[in-house]
Amino acid sequence: MGPGGARTGGASTGIAKAAGLVLCCLLAAFSLGSGLDRQAAHSLRWAAKIPALFADQTLISRGEAELNAGRLVAAYEDGVAAVRRSPVDPSSSALLASARLGLDDPAGAQRAFRVAGQMGWRIPLTQAYWMQQAIAAGNLDIAATRMDALLRQHPWVLGQPGLLAPLEGSAEGRSAIAKRLLAAPSWLSAYAFNVDGLSPEVIGERAQVLTILAARGLRVGCDMAAPPTTRLVDTGRVAEALSLWRSQCAEAGTAIPADPEFANLRISGARTYFEWDLLGSADVGVVIVPGNKPPAQQLEIHNGSSFTRPVLRQLIAPAPGHYRLSWHASTPDGRPSNQALVEFGCRQGSPQRLVPAAQGSLWHADVIIGSDCSIHMLTVSVLPGPDDLRLGSIRLDPAR
Repeated sequence: MGPGGARTGGASTGIAKAAGLVLCCLLAAFSLGSGLDRQAAHSLRWAAKIPALFADQTLISRGEAELNAGRLVAAYEDGVAAVRRSPVDPSSSALLASARLGLDDPAGAQRAFRVAGQMGWRIPLTQAYWMQQAIAAGNLDIAATRMDALLRQHPWVLGQPGLLAPLEGSAEGRSAIAKRLLAAPSWLSAYAFNVDGLSPEVIGERAQVLTILAARGLRVGCDMAAPPTTRLVDTGRVAEALSLWRSQCAEAGTAIPADPEFANLRISGARTYFEWDLLGSADVGVVIVPGNKPPAQQLEIHNGSSFTRPVLRQLIAPAPGHYRLSWHASTPDGRPSNQALVEFGCRQGSPQRLVPAAQGSLWHADVIIGSDCSIHMLTVSVLPGPDDLRLGSIRLDPAR
């Protein structure tokens, strides 16, 4: 894509090459027989025993197996025979078209795929072919429409490497995908949630699609947005992760740290690094109690050991600058407590133990954040002592 989204000649060539991969990556995925037909595809003797009623499907299954094995001439012959036996079956025309495509007969393949398309669009290879043709022609909106139809029937195809690459790889393509996802199709959750095995680049492109969706009014929610957010952080793409999380998760907010009043604290554990993570310990008990003003909450923490125990942590990504970190720490009866130990530092480095000043039960420490670290870990531990600790309202604000 050129400046402003204009497609350059080099980009067109790249898209055309990528488009050719779309069908290739699906041939193996869909060239699978099943049950009796799968056995027939591998045994002519067995095929001869199948009643004539099933012979048409047997030809198609055998041809698909030949196609998958790279025996293109045999697949072509089965496709010709299948069309002769059942000319109105779109599967027959799709098999013949695929074999012709593999035999470097694009004109013959297009004619056969056109016939298959006229008889119905439920054949995956036909959808994939016309998706590829739309991509090659630079019509990414039509390609996304074909992709949508394909994935509504076969959402598992999202796991096929390279299927969406020609679309996700450009701003125009990502916008086209988002347009289809606005209708909340059945494959939306798989698209957002299932990121295992995807490269950091693909997850980043997918995150951009989800961010576009949020800007257009559709949020998939915190649970679905959590896996790509976490993977982005793990691969060092912190800014993209935070942008995705804030756009798709209504609970995220923009405060630093997120959820400073513990209103959305999850006892079951954090879904991403951008939430409070309660750190379990057999020596530590944590009870959530109402804060000063709903929905704010506070944590009442009991440390039954003679050691300092970590209780909470969260990753934060503030811009470089001078800040004041503050928190409320008191005993349950309201007396100031110095049992909260707060550490702050670059995620990859050693945390710095803050030495705070106090104004009653409000504690604060000034911190300087440089440009050499994009993400910091904030950790709160509880010191041993005679009283329980009541902790609330942890905030990082620009220094005045």
